[in-house]
Amino acid sequence: MRLIFAMGFWLLQSAKVYGAPYSLNQVLEQGLTQSASLEVAKKQLERNEAILGFNKSLRLPQINIIGLTSFTQVGTSIGVISNLSTMGDLSIALGQNGYALLQSSFAGGGLALEANLLPIKETALVAAARQNTKASQASLLESERQVRFNLESAYRDLQLRQALIPVWEAALNASTALERDAAQFNRRGLSARIDLLRAKALRAADQQGLAQAKAQLASAQIKLAELLAIPLNQPPSASDPIQSLLDPWPLDLETTIDRALAQRPLLDALALRQRASQAQAQAARAGLLPSLNLIAGAGFNGNRINGVINSQPGFASNGNLQGSFYDWGAALLLRQPLFDGGRAQGAAMVAEKEGAVLQADAELTKQQIRETVASSWQNIKASTSVVKAGLEAVNAATKALNDAQLRYRAQVESLTEVLMVQRDLQAARAALLSGQIQQALNRALLVRETGSEP
Repeated sequence: MRLIFAMGFWLLQSAKVYGAPYSLNQVLEQGLTQSASLEVAKKQLERNEAILGFNKSLRLPQINIIGLTSFTQVGTSIGVISNLSTMGDLSIALGQNGYALLQSSFAGGGLALEANLLPIKETALVAAARQNTKASQASLLESERQVRFNLESAYRDLQLRQALIPVWEAALNASTALERDAAQFNRRGLSARIDLLRAKALRAADQQGLAQAKAQLASAQIKLAELLAIPLNQPPSASDPIQSLLDPWPLDLETTIDRALAQRPLLDALALRQRASQAQAQAARAGLLPSLNLIAGAGFNGNRINGVINSQPGFASNGNLQGSFYDWGAALLLRQPLFDGGRAQGAAMVAEKEGAVLQADAELTKQQIRETVASSWQNIKASTSVVKAGLEAVNAATKALNDAQLRYRAQVESLTEVLMVQRDLQAARAALLSGQIQQALNRALLVRETGSEP
């Protein structure tokens, strides 16, 4: 007998090696370290931490070293000199046609302190930056959940595409053998030519389906390879078998929704950003409040003055003065804005509107979470029956195909019946695999929403 289709359910779980084998745990472990979206979330957290550090520095006093050096030379024929920056006011007794040449060298240095005694705006900016930093931490946790789900989703898709290859290969083998039998019967005059043509069409359709299945497998491998950051010339394969879960999710719907809403970093991030907007509104309004700054300084200075004085022609004298002195002082600077053109109020309104948008976004997110959880919960509860029915359909279709083949060889059944049973078996096997994968995906989705295993 050339047409033998003795295949059990074990064939559904058989896995050919199509590349480097990876288990789901290996994919999750490697994918989390190579994720580009996680790297973006980490960089955003580092940026917000830097902003927080900068805003904290705005409340600290500033201390500066101040230094000054100068050289001044003055030549005069009058006896009174005033308002010189390093000499002050001088009076020199000069006669008619007298002349004086003065040189002044000055050097000084000290410390200057400036401190904001009412850092109301700066404190609000620190509060806003702190909330944004916490929101980035929550967003990072949410990104980890999403990356885990994306990795498992890609792995499950690879499992399905990989498992469908044997399904199409088995169908092609069966249709090829059926075509040979139909050709033999036709040559012997035991069947009509249309039976041979139908068998050829079935075999061609199976070849086409196998080619498409291989292309889909290659696409799934490329997608997972990108997530794992591995070379495309080293495509991964799924080493874990496709399995059915008897009780995939033991929690009831209400408990699952409560856990999804209570332990969701996405909602925490939105709430924290809303608080940051409130703090930014306070910082904007603080621009209209008075500010009080302390300015203090102390220094040490040295000065030397050289002079050549010709009090009258023929009478010249030289001299110099030098000395040093210190100084210190403090001042309070009070500033009260009276009119800013509405800038502070406008900035505060923008921040408040941003907070209102975030609040509405949080309500919409809660609604979407409830809808996603409810849909996945219903699907996963029905998946047990779906998988069980799929197993029964595969077993029944396998037996029906064997019977149909025997009846066709005995010329008591038409080829059309064999073709229909063959298609039923192929559809049943594909539906079973899809049901098992969908069960796993729904479970992964609920784990993403709740944040942990049930």
